[in-house]
Amino acid sequence: MKTGEQSEYLKTLVSELIDNPHTKKMFSTMRRNYFIRLILIYVLPLFLLISYFFYQYNDLMSKSRELHLQSIAESKSRLLDIYLIERVNNVVNAIENPELKYPLDSMSIHKIFVNLKKNNDAFTDIGYFDTTSIQKLYSGPLPQLINKDYKNEVWFQNLISSEKKFIITDIYLGFRKAPHFTIGVKKVINGKHYVFRVSLDPQKIYSYMTSTEKAKDVNILIINQSGLIQLAPKHISEPMKASPFQVPQNENLGISHYNLEKNKRKFAFSRLNEVNWAVITIEKEESMQSFFNQQVTLIIASLAIIILLVLIIFFRSKNIVEIEKERILVRLQLEQASKLATVGELASGIAHEIGNPLNIIANEIGLMQDYIDPKFGYNLKIEELEPHFKKINTAIYRIKDINKKLLTFVRQRDESETVVNVNELIDDLISGFFERELNIDNIKITRKFNTDIPSIITSSNQLRQVIINLINNAHDAIKSEGEIIIKTDYDDESIIIEVEDNGCGMTDEQLSKIFLPFYTTKPVGKGTGLGLSVSYSIVKNLGGSIDVKSELGKGTIFTIKLPYKK
Repeated sequence: MKTGEQSEYLKTLVSELIDNPHTKKMFSTMRRNYFIRLILIYVLPLFLLISYFFYQYNDLMSKSRELHLQSIAESKSRLLDIYLIERVNNVVNAIENPELKYPLDSMSIHKIFVNLKKNNDAFTDIGYFDTTSIQKLYSGPLPQLINKDYKNEVWFQNLISSEKKFIITDIYLGFRKAPHFTIGVKKVINGKHYVFRVSLDPQKIYSYMTSTEKAKDVNILIINQSGLIQLAPKHISEPMKASPFQVPQNENLGISHYNLEKNKRKFAFSRLNEVNWAVITIEKEESMQSFFNQQVTLIIASLAIIILLVLIIFFRSKNIVEIEKERILVRLQLEQASKLATVGELASGIAHEIGNPLNIIANEIGLMQDYIDPKFGYNLKIEELEPHFKKINTAIYRIKDINKKLLTFVRQRDESETVVNVNELIDDLISGFFERELNIDNIKITRKFNTDIPSIITSSNQLRQVIINLINNAHDAIKSEGEIIIKTDYDDESIIIEVEDNGCGMTDEQLSKIFLPFYTTKPVGKGTGLGLSVSYSIVKNLGGSIDVKSELGKGTIFTIKLPYKK
């Protein structure tokens, strides 16, 4: 076979192998396995890592938002405490003016109110009680409140009966029938109680509470000890209505929960010192939406990264399979090239094997021609020629058998695994290719087979090539006469094949390179350097191992182990 014909033959062989449904299924399974393996190696840890950090981020942001709410609630409660005490001090300072003469007149009350308005525009009016529960004097927009009797007003009763000099009421309607706060201050002169009542505009107070930049992302509410709303945004509730926020009784500062449309949400609270109120802060919907948008952005970004990685892995797995396919093709080509090289090395033996039966055929045909030639005068009958026909037929079948075994070795069209008895396979090889040639070279071949060895499922064609390569190497290593011992055995996991020779052996340096492609210890022109490299690759692909031990001048032992199922 010429070089070009060999190349075309290899291409045809490889093409048939690739188009084989079994091979296509193998590569499809390989790609799927690579894809799943890469997903498990790269995507799953990344997904778990992203999930962990997302959980940690949410937890951190949740705690940060809680602390933010709590910080605002605390600062606003302290601010409102200071604000109310300042308003009380404004009133106390005004009525403690030494220029005032008690009992007061209308002009004095008006001046006091004007000064209070200068201090803070939340003051809406002022009333004066001259030792009785009747409001004697008044300055403000509701003059009809003059002479109103406040003896049944709770704040008035508590102020008169209390030792404290002032009282700050919850929001209430009172005589004006409109929600407002009252600060009541009493001044005792010679055992007589002079009471001043000032009203505060709730909206002015709320505007003051929510005016800072820090409070823009939260809603601020104020509730009293009974859970009634004192101040709140209009879209949440109106004053004096029951609050959905339940502040724990024994806590002055903290985080609690409330239910909104079957969803549990958090709020922060902080109690005031001077009044039995609590400032409550809750996140605005815009702030919550912003946080939700951040979460969505993070999720989309994470999913985009994961999808990109999955796509990369998808194409990468395809490339890996293509590379693996190329590697397998190169290996197959090397194996086939090695086979052709081995056939070349076996050519002389094959020629001798075929030559003997051909000589027999030629001799028998010559005799038969002489027998039927009239000039010799044999005049034999056809029945008398029958032994010669049998010898020719036997020789032809001998040639056919040798040819069949040679083609079985050279061609590699069926790579499917079959049940193989190692003893039978080796015995068939020895008797078909090597025994006569080795005997001619004074080389004894000894079989030491374990007859109980189990059969294995493997590629008989590939295993046959490995054995041939090892026997050829052993033959070349024996310079004159010697012995090749082939052993078979098994243990709990493997079938064991040993090929031992008593040839020249190898050095440590040669042993370290023995399985490298194109490395050979044979003279130039005697070997390709592919046999052991291909054999190593074949055994590895069959799931086994091949080892070598050698001692210079004493011989070499190759040991093959192939797995089997019990």
